[in-house]
Amino acid sequence: MEEYSYLVIDSSNRLIRHIASFPEILREQKEKFDEFIKMLEEGKAIHIFGVGRSGAVALCFAIRLKHFERDFGHKVWWLGDEVREKIEKGDVLIIFSGSGETAEAYFISKKGKETGAKLVLITSYPESSIGEISDLIIRLPGGMEKAKGWKYLEAQVSEDAEFYGGGEFELMAYLLQETLIMAIGRYKSITKSAVVKEHFRDSV
Repeated sequence: MEEYSYLVIDSSNRLIRHIASFPEILREQKEKFDEFIKMLEEGKAIHIFGVGRSGAVALCFAIRLKHFERDFGHKVWWLGDEVREKIEKGDVLIIFSGSGETAEAYFISKKGKETGAKLVLITSYPESSIGEISDLIIRLPGGMEKAKGWKYLEAQVSEDAEFYGGGEFELMAYLLQETLIMAIGRYKSITKSAVVKEHFRDSV
């Protein structure tokens, strides 16, 4: 049996090799990001949602983007909160869903579209139920074998997959949200000190 410490280092090297293609994945969709920022700037409030591990990444993006509220000029809401604003016409709804089929995410996407919100889907499967009603789709790897007829879960847990029980989409999605935050901060000339202030609030 190999030493666990060796496997930790080897696994980290495998991950680094795996994400080396990330910039090229975004470069192939370059025009979508200009459309994305235009959508955010022209929209009113921004609503973000996801379920499970995709939801964990989506929540990270919502928290980070909320730190930009004051300088970005748009309210940001996480749809998993008990206290939140309803989606209205002119808002932007951002959904993280590897499969594009998650029931809760689809329900919210459909309701958002019915109110007149713009729908952005971050997914591995553009030809999904949510993809069919989206205004903008950003594709990331993860369970892509579904396109060959596999069910999403089967593709995620295949013995040929690098990841145990999935994980590729969430890893790429986390890199994406961090990339988007960095790019928005630079694009809007938001200083890092302004964001730091959002971490420290006066006592009540």
